[in-house]
Amino acid sequence: MKKFLIAMLMSLLVSTNVNAEVETYEGVDEYYVLGAVENINVARERARERALRAAREKAGVYIHSFSRTKDYELVENEIVSIASGILRVIETAYEVVPLNDKKDYIIRAKVKADIDTSNLEEFLQKDAEEMSKIVANETVIREQEKQQEEKIETLKQNYITATTTEEKGVIAQQIVEEDKIFLSNLKLREGNKLSEEGNYTQAEKLFSEAIELDSENFLAWHNHGWACVEQRKYKQAMTDFNKAAELNPASELPYFGRGWVYNLLKEYNAAIKEYDKVIEINPTYAIAWNNRGAAKSWLNKMNEAIADYDKALELNPNYVKAYENRGNAFIALGNRNKSAVDFQKAAKINRSNKGADKFIEQVLAMNNRGEFIEALDILNKAAELYLDNQFIFVNRGNIYNDHLRDYEAAIADYNKALEINPKFSWAYHNRALAYGRLKRWDEAIADYGRALEIDKNYVSAYNGRAWSYCQMGKFEEALVDANKAVELNPNDANFLDTRAGAYIGLKRYEEALSDLNRAIKLSPEGWLYHNRGELYLLMGEQSKAQADFAKARKLGYNG
Repeated sequence: MKKFLIAMLMSLLVSTNVNAEVETYEGVDEYYVLGAVENINVARERARERALRAAREKAGVYIHSFSRTKDYELVENEIVSIASGILRVIETAYEVVPLNDKKDYIIRAKVKADIDTSNLEEFLQKDAEEMSKIVANETVIREQEKQQEEKIETLKQNYITATTTEEKGVIAQQIVEEDKIFLSNLKLREGNKLSEEGNYTQAEKLFSEAIELDSENFLAWHNHGWACVEQRKYKQAMTDFNKAAELNPASELPYFGRGWVYNLLKEYNAAIKEYDKVIEINPTYAIAWNNRGAAKSWLNKMNEAIADYDKALELNPNYVKAYENRGNAFIALGNRNKSAVDFQKAAKINRSNKGADKFIEQVLAMNNRGEFIEALDILNKAAELYLDNQFIFVNRGNIYNDHLRDYEAAIADYNKALEINPKFSWAYHNRALAYGRLKRWDEAIADYGRALEIDKNYVSAYNGRAWSYCQMGKFEEALVDANKAVELNPNDANFLDTRAGAYIGLKRYEEALSDLNRAIKLSPEGWLYHNRGELYLLMGEQSKAQADFAKARKLGYNG
């Protein structure tokens, strides 16, 4: 079956100067309710939260794609955290389905939620420290929710198998307590949204309500502390962080909060002890190394501070604040040469990002007008000025790859981008596209794999690798990747077409037809009708095949 690369290998140069748009997502899920003991209102919230989780996952695919058009490289935890922060529920519908015994029932929830791209752009611009706190917070709350969900399901099973009224009564009370914990986490999420919007007074109120529902919710205490920090209520914040540390001494979060407050209060020795604890628990926390270095700098322990800044920069080579802090420490030691180098590096990162952005904006505008040669000239100049900016090279590679068909030149630019940043999944993905166009399928598959090692939810990498496997006749492997792509984004016609190609290779024609029917319903384009016509020929349906070929020609497809 023919597959037309125009559909799969779309240009990745997307304008950054677009008007704000709203993207809408639906999530559907259900919750089994033990009618004898569970509160229906809480059960509805549980079903709603599951449906919202499904909507967040769909939104995550969009956030991932959108972030690349803005030259951001996000990892999974960042994508999930952003989705949780900006997804806004606009509609919820419920269906109650009684079960055979008429006591228990299922609640099905359908959630519609949206993302305003202006809010998404604002979120993407948060600095490293702010994003780090948001990601750490979301990681903890997701783990709390997972544990709570497992606990409630275990209790329900225990209730069903309990043999005495007394035992059932004890379990029923435990379920009531678990409901409070669940509601506490809902309040926590609501408070987090308000904090991210800068509404710390109302966030503090919701965190207090979360604590009232579950006094052992350590993250509620921790977040209450941060809401107080933002309002300069440091004494209360410290009380909150102390309680959070008491409840969960294995988490670095409350110690980080205490260190932050001590630094603000200029109690630097105390701050250092807190950051010591943070680093002991999580030695990869670059911000903790930087902040401990800052405390040591204030105590005039410059050599020790520089060692901490060194570690922060080892963990995050683009940490501008750490370069600036280390530069100031070198000045204090009278080493102006090293200081100048650090300030130059910090300025270079800022300048490279900001200066290169201006060039890229010009290029994107030219690309939209079809002025590819002119865009290439601009990027050639930018590449001389910003030798360490990965996005200059990946965007120049995209012009060679998608418009000028100079795939070897594209590969050379992607190689340069990967020299600058070996963890740049976008460059691996695009290099794989170029290898595919040169029919170097093994190299393409290897690069898609590298992209997926960095970002396991890179949906177009699954799709690209699936198509590459199809070209090699490895249809079983292709189907595994195609299934994953469709699972991550079930409403993409290209991904459904790729899976149809894998099914055809396996001679599973009915399943291929089902996917192509769905694809055409989602995107009635000529190449999809042509592909379905090819499938009908294989199935012996001559009249249907000719009708699809005629429809394809009518839509302007003449492949």
